[in-house]
Amino acid sequence: MNHNPPAKLRNRLAGTFAAAALFATVLGVSSPAQAQQAAPEVNLAPSPIQSLGQSLYNDGIYLNSRYLGEFAGSVSGGQRQGTDYAGELNFGATFDMEKLAGIQGGSFHVLFTQRHGRALAFDAINNSVSVQQIYGGGQTAQLTILTYEQKFFNNMADIEFGRTDVGDSFDVSSFYCDFQSNALCGNPPDMGKIVSTSFYPISVWGGRLLITPTPNVYFKVGAYQATNNQNPDAHHGFYFGTAGSSGYMLPIELGYKFKTPGAIANNRYDVGALIDRTHYNAAFYSPNTQFGRAAIYAQAQQMVYQTAPNSPRGVYLFGEAMVGTAGGKQVSNLQAEAGMIWEGPLASRPNDNIGLAVSGLHYNNRYLNSLYQTRLAEGGVDRPDHNLIMTEIHYAIQVNKWLNVMPNFQYVINPDGQGFSTYATHNLPNSAVFGIQLYVDLPTLFGIPTKS
Repeated sequence: MNHNPPAKLRNRLAGTFAAAALFATVLGVSSPAQAQQAAPEVNLAPSPIQSLGQSLYNDGIYLNSRYLGEFAGSVSGGQRQGTDYAGELNFGATFDMEKLAGIQGGSFHVLFTQRHGRALAFDAINNSVSVQQIYGGGQTAQLTILTYEQKFFNNMADIEFGRTDVGDSFDVSSFYCDFQSNALCGNPPDMGKIVSTSFYPISVWGGRLLITPTPNVYFKVGAYQATNNQNPDAHHGFYFGTAGSSGYMLPIELGYKFKTPGAIANNRYDVGALIDRTHYNAAFYSPNTQFGRAAIYAQAQQMVYQTAPNSPRGVYLFGEAMVGTAGGKQVSNLQAEAGMIWEGPLASRPNDNIGLAVSGLHYNNRYLNSLYQTRLAEGGVDRPDHNLIMTEIHYAIQVNKWLNVMPNFQYVINPDGQGFSTYATHNLPNSAVFGIQLYVDLPTLFGIPTKS
């Protein structure tokens, strides 16, 4: 173990904040070296930010940052047609406490996010689930992650706690956010309609314990603050209190994983449960105030085709289903999604991918009856549809090491009319949406080494 004096830790922490300031303003200027007599060549010297980033990396401070922007335009259906743009800039770091302070297996994680823009689903389509996954959780600057992680027993046990969210560890897949639609990216949208939970980028107090008794089997259990505040103050998102807490959430998950040689992701099969111990308001149920609800879920992902042995190129299939266990007390009874990611569809474009997925959400009868009565009172017509179905197909182009551009087409079947401040007075026609997502890996753009 490397025992560094406290002064060095303070210096490196100060260096991190200096890097954050430089990150947004400095793109180093390269200077050519003098020509050599034998063979003229140009030697590009590292920029100041590259040198600082490398120094931080060498001492165990790993920077991460991105800009993600999403354009969406509806060309038919919904409440009306329109266009919107939303974006997010984030900046964070992982602090390797073994290198910095001699604490073997320890690390700090921090991430700040800033969201901006508007959502097409709420401005035009009138749908409760966004077609831009980067919108939501408060269009403001906030602290999204501040956790300490400690590994024990040769990494067989791993505990992490602090300011975080349930969806960072439970019912999640690395494939979901390959899509622009919020019906697919992150966690299933049904989770927020069944239990009191938080979603990225909103953080709450919580933590999880991960146990890996064998390389293939894992078990996770957690405890998280439940909150009804899904949109923090428009001026900041740095509240550390518990005033908005309505109880707590207890998630558990058991899974089996293995890897196809050369694949970029694990094959994985898991089951889990979300146990919500909160008081909540169910205006469509009697009595309106209820306590306690739960959901169970299952996930799977598998590489089903590989272009060549040990190649990352190939086809992955994934699927997920979640069922609420409290019947008529929950807004939704069932959510399911399935899809495909084809990594490297062309030999000449090994880092591109094609994605195709569909997500469906089923509303319960009591809830729909309450919406129908509201509609009739406003002079509307049509009994609301039970099912909201959202699909997406895309081609993601890895333009270079730091830029990915992903044109996509989405089709929303039975928009639920719950995206506006007032409920739609009639069932809405299916909506066709064209989108473009831009992903900029800022460390790579600036030549700063990173660590996954």
